[in-house]
Amino acid sequence: MNSELLKKYDALSPEGQQEVDNFIDFMLIRHKKTFDIKSWKEKIKDVSVWSEEDVKVFDENQQLFNQWKTEEW
Repeated sequence: MNSELLKKYDALSPEGQQEVDNFIDFMLIRHKKTFDIKSWKEKIKDVSVWSEEDVKVFDENQQLFNQWKTEEW
């Protein structure tokens, strides 16, 4: 099995081999990864929170955008 797989791998272009390498790395990381609730709780604390004042700017810009007259051709 290993020799068949190696022959197929060797038949790929360098770009194809890199893609296979990247996929294998991704699969290894995915299967080794376990959910760490403690780490997640620490990360979620750093998520930014927008105040009503922050959101107000977007609401005002949306109103101005909606009032914008497009040029007719």
